[in-house]
Amino acid sequence: MRFIGLILLSLAAATPVAASVYKDFVGVWDARDATYRTEREALDARAKSAATRAVEALVMSAPEAPEDLVVALADAWSLSELVGRGQTLWALREHMAARPSAALSEAWMQGKVDELRRRQAEANMIERQIDILKGRDTVSVQHWIAALEQLSMMRGNISGAAAELALIDQNLRSYYRAQSQEPSGLAVTLWAGALDALRSATRRSQDDFQDWSATCARTGSCVRQ
Repeated sequence: MRFIGLILLSLAAATPVAASVYKDFVGVWDARDATYRTEREALDARAKSAATRAVEALVMSAPEAPEDLVVALADAWSLSELVGRGQTLWALREHMAARPSAALSEAWMQGKVDELRRRQAEANMIERQIDILKGRDTVSVQHWIAALEQLSMMRGNISGAAAELALIDQNLRSYYRAQSQEPSGLAVTLWAGALDALRSATRRSQDDFQDWSATCARTGSCVRQ
């Protein structure tokens, strides 16, 4: 009985500590969420303005049209990257509300990384469809730019989600360490490497896509080299 009593006593002492750790991290996540929400309004206005300017320049065949198009795509990326961060942070907060174990959080991370890989493959498929789309004379400038922006936003969202997951990975390691649930060091290495590789590949694809879009707008030659 004495042994059982000691166990119950230790559990009772651990519960306030766990609650305190959770509360501390919620404060960190609240602050990050507030920052993302504050930044979003300015990025949204900038993206809309850049898109309007790009459409007008391309319709008028203005010499600055290619540069305006690149700016519009870059701004669409930046906005969606921030949105991707915010959405992923929100998903984490929903996951952590149930106070999951370290093992469950590792499985959650695996699911999120797998989801980003699927979305990356979908983005590449959409890009191939856009290549075909521009070759049709019936496609308006507005529809073409809308397609380019949608792909840029999709990839920006993927990049933002990957960046947030990398930060979440660090948060979760600290969180479970504070609760004496040390996560696997191997898993830590795998997540960091996988997320960095995913972000780099997405950024390269976007850079190539923006270069192609500018060349297509400048010369009218939209055939991939």
